[in-house]
Amino acid sequence: MADHAPSVALDAVLKPSCDLPEDTLKIRGYDFNQGVDLQAVLKSYITTGFQASSLGLAIEEINLMIEKRLEPVEEDEGTEGIQLDEYHSKSGCTIFLGYTSNLISSGIRESIRYLVEHKMVDVIVSTAGGIEEDFIKCLGHTYLGEFNMSGKELRMRGINRLGNLLVPNDNYCKFEDWVMPILDQMVLEQSTEGTHWTPSKMIHRLGKEINNPDSVYYWAYKNNIPVFSPALTDGSLGDMIYFHSYKNPGLVLDIVEDIRRINSHSVFAKRTGMIILGGGVVKHHICNANLMRNGADHAVFVNTGQEFDGSDSGARPDEAVSWGKVKMDAKPVKVYADVSLVFPLIVAQTFALHADKLTAGKKTD
Repeated sequence: MADHAPSVALDAVLKPSCDLPEDTLKIRGYDFNQGVDLQAVLKSYITTGFQASSLGLAIEEINLMIEKRLEPVEEDEGTEGIQLDEYHSKSGCTIFLGYTSNLISSGIRESIRYLVEHKMVDVIVSTAGGIEEDFIKCLGHTYLGEFNMSGKELRMRGINRLGNLLVPNDNYCKFEDWVMPILDQMVLEQSTEGTHWTPSKMIHRLGKEINNPDSVYYWAYKNNIPVFSPALTDGSLGDMIYFHSYKNPGLVLDIVEDIRRINSHSVFAKRTGMIILGGGVVKHHICNANLMRNGADHAVFVNTGQEFDGSDSGARPDEAVSWGKVKMDAKPVKVYADVSLVFPLIVAQTFALHADKLTAGKKTD
């Protein structure tokens, strides 16, 4: 025993390994001796490990969505009574994009606008803040502050803090001045022309009225990309509708027509892909629409949510498989990361990289 280590320790530490499959990726990061090549750096993420590898897999999955999207699709039978120009996608993969309101407040808005401007996505879901903040930014600026700024002092100065972003309250006053006449016109058209308003139709109208190419929803209007917001009243826009209901009551928004509409975009698609930034209502609304077709073919989630509390926001893609919201043979990816860090990188390695193919034959005014 004095000449040999205990056998139990040897067996524990020097346990023989089984061979891994030959196609198992080997961990290797980018070698900066090759110079600075940002595209090569991003390509190396998939073999870097941890969330870098998740990001690499997400990029691969979105590029597969794009590849399938570029495949032509023939009209199928069994779509009688459905407006094929709206619900029957002419692309091989209908891409659903969802994002929370904080991302429109941040500089991620410009990445989202790029996708919408060039018709690279087919269906959008966001929250009330994700709608109104886009228009508000056309009327006034959002500024960079700090996370630790005093809420009490900011309130006394009429400044709203969103993380480390600062939004002057005057921006919302400007928004009120802009949106109130539009609400008046909507009530008038409802009563005189029988216009049937839904949240998506209202967003379409606001995108037309803003008439500003900096706006995500201006381009959604121009390119006829539907934008759904089932919680449209949960924000400043809801405040404006509330105040307006006292001045000029009667506006009705039908959420039933919108749920039929978004579900139909899923049901009558050849394939679907989900890109969901953040959690909450946008994540579930897109996933639930894809339940109607027994699951999305492709899915990428980017958020910092954890699953231990049972929330849908933090749920991993495999939980969505159990509900039939992601297909059983799909290869969904979740990236645990702040969207503001990784989404521009994702766009750079996917949609922007294939922009020529995606925009071929499309005219954007």
